Amino acid sequence: MLKELQIENLAIIEKLDLEFGDGLITLTGETGAGKSIILSGINLLIGEKTNIEMLRDGEKLLVAQGVFSVNKEQEKELEELGIEAEEGEVIVRRTMDSKGKGKAFVNNMRVPVSGLKEIMGTLVDIVGQHSHQMLLNKENHIKLLDKFTEDETKEIRKNLETALDDFTRLDRKIERIDEEKKELREKKEFYEFQLDEIDKVSLVKDEDEILENEYKKLFNAGKIKEKLSMAEACLKNGEVNALSIIYASKKNIESIADYGEEFQENLERLERVYYDLEDCVSSMERLNEEIEVDEGRLEEVISRLDAIGKLKNKYGSTIEEILEYRTEIDKKLKNLDESNFQVKKLIKEREKAKENYWKSALELREIRKKCIKKIEEQLGDELTYLNMKDAKFEISLEEKDTMTKNGSDNIEFFISTNAGQKPKPLQKIASGGEVSRIMLALKVIFSHVDNIPILIFDEIDTGVGGETVRKIAGKLKEIGRNAQVICITHSPAIASKASEQFFIEKKTENDKTVTTVRKLDDKGRVNEIARMLAGENVSEAVISHAKELLSEE
Repeated sequence: MLKELQIENLAIIEKLDLEFGDGLITLTGETGAGKSIILSGINLLIGEKTNIEMLRDGEKLLVAQGVFSVNKEQEKELEELGIEAEEGEVIVRRTMDSKGKGKAFVNNMRVPVSGLKEIMGTLVDIVGQHSHQMLLNKENHIKLLDKFTEDETKEIRKNLETALDDFTRLDRKIERIDEEKKELREKKEFYEFQLDEIDKVSLVKDEDEILENEYKKLFNAGKIKEKLSMAEACLKNGEVNALSIIYASKKNIESIADYGEEFQENLERLERVYYDLEDCVSSMERLNEEIEVDEGRLEEVISRLDAIGKLKNKYGSTIEEILEYRTEIDKKLKNLDESNFQVKKLIKEREKAKENYWKSALELREIRKKCIKKIEEQLGDELTYLNMKDAKFEISLEEKDTMTKNGSDNIEFFISTNAGQKPKPLQKIASGGEVSRIMLALKVIFSHVDNIPILIFDEIDTGVGGETVRKIAGKLKEIGRNAQVICITHSPAIASKASEQFFIEKKTENDKTVTTVRKLDDKGRVNEIARMLAGENVSEAVISHAKELLSEE
């Protein structure tokens, strides 16, 4: 509910600070006293537009601030919009400077005005000729209808949403596979060409390294043989060669080996050198015999390395990477056939999810149809009670083929106010006394379920009188049991039903017009209702009548 309202420098309001309770609250006063200005202040808090004419003459800043208490369900709705209630309260503030620039804040957090409208739409609903009206928004009709069936449809909705989630997930998966298949089909010939190109080379892991080594030997075979021969000659040919020298040294040391360990150690070292050198000579002889200048083989190696090099330029920097790429495209080509089977399986699953969705959607539809009949009957009774016996209220349920989380029905409220008149969308009904009564009747029904805690009625008594006004007053009080109702009224019948009454007065101070607002005590209420009944000609009989109105239940 709206707990506090502060307004500064709005039109003829210099400053006011009001505290509200729950139930039905009325704002009364003479015509032109500024009741609609207070409504303008509340309008600012729910995101309506500002204009420079709103700023009080000579002032630099307009301020409107409201403190709203919220319940757990409303806290959850606000959290979804990014607003966190603090200790069950939300503080909304709007400002506008002398240049017409405005700002909006919720719990000291700056928000865009469009965002403020969405946030406050969950808290406040104003019913008036030109004001924000939640019930007139077609998008809210299905939500309101379903509020009546929440307990009965809880499990059905859960099944419906699960089936829709499954359908959506499977549909996206099928679409993704189809896109991949399309891409594969477009590239199939290209992939097959690449696969064939790689397979023709018959790659072997690490083959390129082996060939590179072979190429070096083949390309430098002449030089290798020449150097091996020269090295071999130095070691074993001629009168002075390394083997002979080491062998002679070994023999000399061998003759003195028995004279000390140090001689034996040197002998062993010379023997190791001699035999290693002898083995080295044998190895060079063998290598020299093996190395051949083979131009034919060299061309083969060069050709093979060239083929591998071409594949490396296209498919990877190593044979391992080329083979990995080959595996990848081979898998893609095989998946083209396998995906057909996969898609068939997914289509069956999707059809099952669709079947489950429509089963739940049709169950939900039948429950809605039954609920519609009850609501139409209740609204008919309410409108008849409010002296609109020719009015006819209808809820249109249009069956759709589309699948949504709300089911597959399009819900809209229709009404006709005169006999023989075709019902029209609620958005298009005429303004004035009729629209106020229609909205009141709807509020009586929906205030139990729509979770809007604050309802503001702007001169709902306009264009009606007598018994109808008394009935309206009773209904406002009835709604006040489920929500906070703030009503701007000229009707003593409505004012007398309030749990709180505020008197709005316009006067001149220091050559400036100002509006003041004060909460009336019991005596003040008697006097104000008497004024509303008789104007300036208040008699004892009028006072007595005012007391009677206030004492009525």
